[in-house]
Amino acid sequence: MKKHSLLAVFLIGLVFISGCIGGVKEKAVEEAKEKAESIAESYSESITQSYTEESPSEETPTETITETTEYATWANPWDLTNPVKIGEETYLITYIKYKLKVRTEEGGEIYEYEVEKKRGKTKIHVYGTEIDFQSGETKKVDLGEFEVYEYYGKVTPIKGKEMDKPLEVISWSINKSDLQSQFFAYPVVIGLGIGGPDIVGLKVTYGDKTYEAYNPFAIGKTDYNPYTEGDLGWYGDMPDVENMYMAFFGMAGFGVWGAFTEENLYKKSSGSWGYMGWQYNYEIDPDGTVNLGGKSFKVSNVKWSYVMGNVQGQGRAVLAPNLPIPLEAEGVFVGQGANYYTYIKIEDLGFEKI
Repeated sequence: MKKHSLLAVFLIGLVFISGCIGGVKEKAVEEAKEKAESIAESYSESITQSYTEESPSEETPTETITETTEYATWANPWDLTNPVKIGEETYLITYIKYKLKVRTEEGGEIYEYEVEKKRGKTKIHVYGTEIDFQSGETKKVDLGEFEVYEYYGKVTPIKGKEMDKPLEVISWSINKSDLQSQFFAYPVVIGLGIGGPDIVGLKVTYGDKTYEAYNPFAIGKTDYNPYTEGDLGWYGDMPDVENMYMAFFGMAGFGVWGAFTEENLYKKSSGSWGYMGWQYNYEIDPDGTVNLGGKSFKVSNVKWSYVMGNVQGQGRAVLAPNLPIPLEAEGVFVGQGANYYTYIKIEDLGFEKI
Protein backbone atom coordinates (compact mmCIF):
# COMPACT_ATOMS: atom_id res chain seq x y z
CA MET A 1 0.00 0.00 0.00
CA LYS A 2 2.98 2.34 0.37
CA LYS A 3 3.20 3.12 -3.35
CA HIS A 4 -0.57 3.64 -3.61
CA SER A 5 -0.66 6.21 -0.81
CA LEU A 6 2.42 7.87 -2.23
CA LEU A 7 0.87 8.27 -5.66
CA ALA A 8 -2.28 9.78 -4.15
CA VAL A 9 -0.16 12.36 -2.32
CA PHE A 10 1.84 12.91 -5.50
CA LEU A 11 -1.32 13.64 -7.48
CA ILE A 12 -2.56 16.16 -4.94
CA GLY A 13 0.78 17.98 -4.97
CA LEU A 14 0.98 17.91 -8.75
CA VAL A 15 -2.55 19.15 -9.41
CA PHE A 16 -2.12 21.87 -6.79
CA ILE A 17 1.03 23.11 -8.53
CA SER A 18 -0.40 22.86 -12.04
CA GLY A 19 -3.39 24.89 -10.90
CA CYS A 20 -1.25 27.58 -9.27
CA ILE A 21 1.86 27.71 -11.38
CA GLY A 22 0.46 30.23 -13.81
CA GLY A 23 -0.22 32.81 -11.09
CA VAL A 24 -1.06 33.35 -7.47
CA LYS A 25 -4.78 34.05 -7.67
CA GLU A 26 -6.83 32.68 -4.78
CA LYS A 27 -9.43 31.29 -7.18
CA ALA A 28 -6.82 29.22 -8.96
CA VAL A 29 -5.63 27.85 -5.65
CA GLU A 30 -9.14 26.85 -4.56
CA GLU A 31 -9.93 25.25 -7.93
CA ALA A 32 -6.66 23.32 -7.82
CA LYS A 33 -7.41 22.08 -4.32
CA GLU A 34 -10.91 20.93 -5.33
CA LYS A 35 -9.53 19.16 -8.38
CA ALA A 36 -6.83 17.47 -6.33
CA GLU A 37 -9.33 16.29 -3.72
CA SER A 38 -11.58 14.85 -6.44
CA ILE A 39 -8.70 13.00 -8.07
CA ALA A 40 -7.44 11.67 -4.75
CA GLU A 41 -10.95 10.48 -3.77
CA SER A 42 -11.61 8.67 -7.05
CA TYR A 43 -8.12 7.23 -7.05
CA SER A 44 -8.53 5.94 -3.50
CA GLU A 45 -11.85 4.27 -4.39
CA SER A 46 -10.28 2.62 -7.43
CA ILE A 47 -7.33 1.34 -5.44
CA THR A 48 -9.60 -0.04 -2.68
CA GLN A 49 -11.69 -1.84 -5.26
CA SER A 50 -8.69 -3.30 -7.07
CA TYR A 51 -7.29 -4.68 -3.84
CA THR A 52 -10.66 -6.09 -2.76
CA GLU A 53 -11.40 -7.77 -6.06
CA GLU A 54 -7.76 -8.62 -6.80
CA SER A 55 -8.31 -7.34 -10.30
CA PRO A 56 -5.88 -8.88 -12.83
CA SER A 57 -5.71 -5.50 -14.64
CA GLU A 58 -3.89 -3.88 -11.73
CA GLU A 59 -0.47 -2.75 -12.87
CA THR A 60 2.46 -4.12 -10.92
CA PRO A 61 5.12 -1.54 -10.02
CA THR A 62 8.63 -2.20 -11.26
CA GLU A 63 11.48 -1.67 -8.84
CA THR A 64 15.12 -2.68 -8.71
CA ILE A 65 17.27 -2.38 -5.59
CA THR A 66 20.93 -2.94 -4.82
CA GLU A 67 21.26 -4.05 -1.19
CA THR A 68 23.25 -2.11 1.40
CA THR A 69 23.34 -2.12 5.19
CA GLU A 70 22.76 1.64 5.67
CA TYR A 71 19.32 3.20 5.71
CA ALA A 72 18.09 6.80 5.52
CA THR A 73 15.05 8.46 3.94
CA TRP A 74 14.73 12.15 3.13
CA ALA A 75 13.19 13.72 6.21
CA ASN A 76 10.90 16.78 6.02
CA PRO A 77 11.39 17.88 2.39
CA TRP A 78 11.70 21.67 2.09
CA ASP A 79 10.53 22.20 5.70
CA LEU A 80 12.99 24.36 7.66
CA THR A 81 10.85 24.82 10.75
CA ASN A 82 12.62 22.05 12.68
CA PRO A 83 16.27 21.48 13.65
CA VAL A 84 18.39 18.90 11.83
CA LYS A 85 20.53 16.11 13.21
CA ILE A 86 24.19 16.06 12.15
CA GLY A 87 26.14 13.28 13.79
CA GLU A 88 25.19 13.31 17.47
CA GLU A 89 24.40 17.04 17.55
CA THR A 90 21.25 19.02 16.71
CA TYR A 91 21.38 22.25 14.71
CA LEU A 92 19.09 24.87 13.25
CA ILE A 93 19.88 26.04 9.74
CA THR A 94 20.34 29.80 10.12
CA TYR A 95 22.01 30.73 6.83
CA ILE A 96 21.55 29.67 3.21
CA LYS A 97 23.30 30.94 0.13
CA TYR A 98 22.36 29.58 -3.28
CA LYS A 99 22.22 30.24 -6.99
CA LEU A 100 18.79 30.32 -8.59
CA LYS A 101 17.92 30.10 -12.29
CA VAL A 102 14.37 30.41 -13.62
CA ARG A 103 12.63 30.31 -16.97
CA THR A 104 8.92 31.09 -17.12
CA GLU A 105 7.94 30.28 -20.69
CA GLU A 106 8.91 27.85 -23.41
CA GLY A 107 11.99 29.08 -25.27
CA GLY A 108 12.22 32.11 -22.99
CA GLU A 109 15.20 33.71 -21.33
CA ILE A 110 16.77 32.05 -18.30
CA TYR A 111 17.22 34.53 -15.46
CA GLU A 112 19.80 34.01 -12.74
CA TYR A 113 20.06 35.28 -9.16
CA GLU A 114 22.18 34.86 -6.05
CA VAL A 115 20.11 34.40 -2.90
CA GLU A 116 21.15 34.81 0.73
CA LYS A 117 18.85 34.07 3.67
CA LYS A 118 19.62 34.49 7.39
CA ARG A 119 17.62 34.17 10.59
CA GLY A 120 18.32 34.72 14.25
CA LYS A 121 17.86 36.99 17.24
CA THR A 122 18.73 40.67 17.05
CA LYS A 123 17.67 44.03 18.51
CA ILE A 124 15.85 46.81 16.66
CA HIS A 125 14.15 50.10 17.40
CA VAL A 126 10.38 49.90 16.99
CA TYR A 127 8.36 52.91 15.89
CA GLY A 128 4.74 53.87 16.27
CA THR A 129 2.36 56.65 15.29
CA GLU A 130 1.03 59.05 17.90
CA ILE A 131 -2.01 61.26 17.27
CA ASP A 132 -2.39 64.62 18.97
CA PHE A 133 -5.92 64.76 20.33
CA GLN A 134 -6.22 68.53 20.00
CA SER A 135 -4.73 69.16 16.56
CA GLY A 136 -5.20 65.73 14.98
CA GLU A 137 -1.58 65.77 13.81
CA THR A 138 0.35 62.52 13.66
CA LYS A 139 4.00 62.01 14.42
CA LYS A 140 6.55 59.20 14.40
CA VAL A 141 7.56 57.99 17.88
CA ASP A 142 10.59 55.87 18.80
CA LEU A 143 9.23 53.27 21.23
CA GLY A 144 12.66 51.96 22.18
CA GLU A 145 14.86 48.98 21.47
CA PHE A 146 13.47 45.42 21.59
CA GLU A 147 14.82 41.93 21.03
CA VAL A 148 13.23 40.28 18.01
CA TYR A 149 13.74 37.31 15.71
CA GLU A 150 14.94 38.46 12.31
CA TYR A 151 14.37 36.87 8.90
CA TYR A 152 16.70 38.46 6.38
CA GLY A 153 16.72 37.91 2.64
CA LYS A 154 18.84 39.36 -0.13
CA VAL A 155 18.48 38.63 -3.84
CA THR A 156 21.21 39.88 -6.16
CA PRO A 157 20.40 39.64 -9.87
CA ILE A 158 23.09 38.12 -12.05
CA LYS A 159 20.79 38.34 -15.05
CA GLY A 160 17.37 39.68 -14.04
CA LYS A 161 14.34 40.36 -16.18
CA GLU A 162 13.90 43.87 -14.76
CA MET A 163 15.91 43.67 -11.53
CA ASP A 164 19.28 45.35 -11.90
CA LYS A 165 20.21 45.82 -8.24
CA PRO A 166 19.95 43.86 -4.98
CA LEU A 167 16.58 43.43 -3.28
CA GLU A 168 16.58 43.13 0.53
CA VAL A 169 13.61 42.01 2.59
CA ILE A 170 13.81 41.93 6.40
CA SER A 171 10.99 40.75 8.63
CA TRP A 172 10.99 40.84 12.44
CA SER A 173 8.85 38.65 14.70
CA ILE A 174 8.49 38.42 18.47
CA ASN A 175 9.89 34.87 18.40
CA LYS A 176 10.93 32.34 15.79
CA SER A 177 7.88 31.91 13.56
CA ASP A 178 6.94 28.49 12.19
CA LEU A 179 5.07 30.15 9.34
CA GLN A 180 8.00 32.33 8.32
CA SER A 181 10.37 29.39 8.78
CA GLN A 182 8.37 27.43 6.20
CA PHE A 183 9.23 30.13 3.68
CA PHE A 184 12.77 30.68 4.92
CA ALA A 185 14.44 29.07 1.89
CA TYR A 186 12.23 30.91 -0.61
CA PRO A 187 14.06 33.70 -2.49
CA VAL A 188 11.06 36.00 -2.02
CA VAL A 189 7.47 35.72 -0.84
CA ILE A 190 4.37 37.28 -2.33
CA GLY A 191 2.64 38.11 0.94
CA LEU A 192 5.23 40.10 2.87
CA GLY A 193 2.99 40.32 5.92
CA ILE A 194 2.92 36.57 6.63
CA GLY A 195 3.09 35.89 10.31
CA GLY A 196 0.05 37.89 11.40
CA PRO A 197 0.03 39.73 14.72
CA ASP A 198 3.45 38.37 15.70
CA ILE A 199 5.09 40.53 13.04
CA VAL A 200 6.92 43.39 14.75
CA GLY A 201 8.19 45.07 11.61
CA LEU A 202 9.19 44.85 7.98
CA LYS A 203 11.77 46.61 5.83
CA VAL A 204 12.12 46.30 2.06
CA THR A 205 14.91 47.98 0.12
CA TYR A 206 15.60 48.11 -3.61
CA GLY A 207 17.99 50.80 -4.77
CA ASP A 208 16.57 54.14 -3.64
CA LYS A 209 13.18 52.58 -2.85
CA THR A 210 12.58 51.77 0.81
CA TYR A 211 9.51 50.65 2.68
CA GLU A 212 9.29 50.26 6.47
CA ALA A 213 6.40 49.16 8.67
CA TYR A 214 6.22 48.63 12.43
CA ASN A 215 3.52 47.10 14.60
CA PRO A 216 3.54 48.47 18.19
CA PHE A 217 0.78 46.05 19.23
CA ALA A 218 3.15 43.10 18.81
CA ILE A 219 5.34 44.46 21.61
CA GLY A 220 2.45 45.47 23.86
CA LYS A 221 2.45 49.16 23.00
CA THR A 222 -1.28 49.47 22.45
CA ASP A 223 -1.36 53.26 22.90
CA TYR A 224 0.31 53.74 19.52
CA ASN A 225 -0.82 53.01 15.99
CA PRO A 226 1.30 51.17 13.40
CA TYR A 227 3.88 53.25 11.61
CA THR A 228 4.70 52.95 7.89
CA GLU A 229 7.07 54.87 5.69
CA GLY A 230 7.42 54.63 1.92
CA ASP A 231 5.44 52.79 -0.75
CA LEU A 232 5.44 49.06 -1.55
CA GLY A 233 3.39 49.01 -4.75
CA TRP A 234 6.48 48.53 -6.89
CA TYR A 235 7.29 45.21 -5.16
CA GLY A 236 4.25 43.37 -6.45
CA ASP A 237 4.65 44.90 -9.90
CA MET A 238 8.20 43.58 -10.36
CA PRO A 239 8.04 40.50 -12.66
CA ASP A 240 11.24 39.06 -11.17
CA VAL A 241 9.55 38.74 -7.78
CA GLU A 242 6.62 36.65 -9.04
CA ASN A 243 8.83 34.63 -11.39
CA MET A 244 11.24 33.67 -8.61
CA TYR A 245 8.43 32.83 -6.21
CA MET A 246 6.46 30.69 -8.68
CA ALA A 247 9.55 28.86 -9.97
CA PHE A 248 10.67 28.03 -6.44
CA PHE A 249 7.13 27.11 -5.40
CA GLY A 250 6.82 24.79 -8.39
CA MET A 251 10.01 23.01 -7.36
CA ALA A 252 9.44 22.89 -3.60
CA GLY A 253 5.77 21.95 -3.80
CA PHE A 254 6.18 19.18 -6.35
CA GLY A 255 4.54 15.99 -5.08
CA VAL A 256 7.23 13.54 -6.21
CA TRP A 257 9.45 14.56 -3.28
CA GLY A 258 7.28 12.31 -1.17
CA ALA A 259 8.82 9.30 -2.92
CA PHE A 260 12.13 10.02 -1.25
CA THR A 261 10.63 10.12 2.22
CA GLU A 262 9.78 6.42 1.80
CA GLU A 263 12.83 5.17 -0.10
CA ASN A 264 16.29 4.46 1.27
CA LEU A 265 18.63 7.10 -0.14
CA TYR A 266 21.62 4.91 0.74
CA LYS A 267 20.46 2.21 -1.69
CA LYS A 268 20.93 2.36 -5.43
CA SER A 269 17.40 1.80 -6.67
CA SER A 270 14.81 2.75 -9.26
CA GLY A 271 11.05 2.67 -9.27
CA SER A 272 8.12 3.24 -11.58
CA TRP A 273 4.43 3.50 -10.86
CA GLY A 274 1.50 4.26 -13.08
CA TYR A 275 -2.27 4.19 -13.01
CA MET A 276 -4.58 4.99 -15.93
CA GLY A 277 -1.94 7.01 -17.76
CA TRP A 278 -0.71 8.77 -14.63
CA GLN A 279 2.87 7.73 -14.01
CA TYR A 280 6.09 8.73 -12.31
CA ASN A 281 9.57 7.21 -12.39
CA TYR A 282 12.58 7.74 -10.17
CA GLU A 283 16.17 6.64 -9.66
CA ILE A 284 18.39 6.84 -6.57
CA ASP A 285 22.18 6.62 -6.78
CA PRO A 286 24.33 7.17 -3.63
CA ASP A 287 27.30 9.40 -4.42
CA GLY A 288 29.77 9.95 -1.58
CA THR A 289 29.95 13.06 0.59
CA VAL A 290 29.72 16.84 0.25
CA ASN A 291 31.12 19.48 2.62
CA LEU A 292 29.05 22.59 3.37
CA GLY A 293 29.09 25.00 6.27
CA GLY A 294 31.93 23.11 7.91
CA LYS A 295 29.85 19.90 7.97
CA SER A 296 30.09 16.70 5.95
CA PHE A 297 26.97 15.14 4.41
CA LYS A 298 26.44 11.83 2.65
CA VAL A 299 24.52 12.50 -0.54
CA SER A 300 22.62 10.70 -3.28
CA ASN A 301 21.79 11.70 -6.83
CA VAL A 302 18.12 11.29 -7.65
CA LYS A 303 16.25 11.61 -10.93
CA TRP A 304 12.56 11.69 -11.67
CA SER A 305 10.14 12.01 -14.56
CA TYR A 306 6.38 12.05 -14.74
CA VAL A 307 3.41 12.22 -17.07
CA MET A 308 0.16 13.16 -15.37
CA GLY A 309 -2.57 13.80 -17.90
CA ASN A 310 -1.57 16.94 -19.76
CA VAL A 311 1.07 17.83 -17.16
CA GLN A 312 4.57 16.45 -17.41
CA GLY A 313 8.14 17.10 -16.40
CA GLN A 314 11.46 15.73 -15.30
CA GLY A 315 14.33 16.67 -13.07
CA ARG A 316 17.23 15.71 -10.86
CA ALA A 317 18.56 16.57 -7.42
CA VAL A 318 21.37 15.95 -4.96
CA LEU A 319 19.90 15.04 -1.57
CA ALA A 320 21.39 14.65 1.89
CA PRO A 321 18.95 12.64 4.02
CA ASN A 322 19.36 14.85 7.10
CA LEU A 323 18.98 18.19 5.28
CA PRO A 324 15.49 19.44 4.38
CA ILE A 325 16.55 21.14 1.14
CA PRO A 326 18.36 19.67 -1.89
CA LEU A 327 22.00 20.65 -2.24
CA GLU A 328 21.25 20.95 -5.94
CA ALA A 329 18.00 20.58 -7.87
CA GLU A 330 16.91 21.12 -11.44
CA GLY A 331 13.52 20.54 -13.00
CA VAL A 332 11.13 21.49 -15.75
CA PHE A 333 7.37 21.57 -15.20
CA VAL A 334 5.05 21.78 -18.22
CA GLY A 335 1.28 21.83 -18.45
CA GLN A 336 -1.92 23.89 -18.63
CA GLY A 337 -0.20 26.68 -20.51
CA ALA A 338 2.73 26.90 -18.08
CA ASN A 339 6.34 25.99 -18.77
CA TYR A 340 8.70 26.55 -15.83
CA TYR A 341 12.36 25.70 -15.44
CA THR A 342 14.01 25.94 -12.02
CA TYR A 343 17.61 25.37 -10.98
CA ILE A 344 18.90 25.66 -7.41
CA LYS A 345 22.44 25.08 -6.14
CA ILE A 346 23.37 25.56 -2.49
CA GLU A 347 26.72 27.31 -2.11
CA ASP A 348 26.89 27.65 1.68
CA LEU A 349 24.99 26.82 4.85
CA GLY A 350 25.21 28.14 8.38
CA PHE A 351 24.18 26.30 11.54
CA GLU A 352 23.30 27.17 15.13
CA LYS A 353 23.82 24.41 17.67
CA ILE A 354 20.70 23.72 19.71
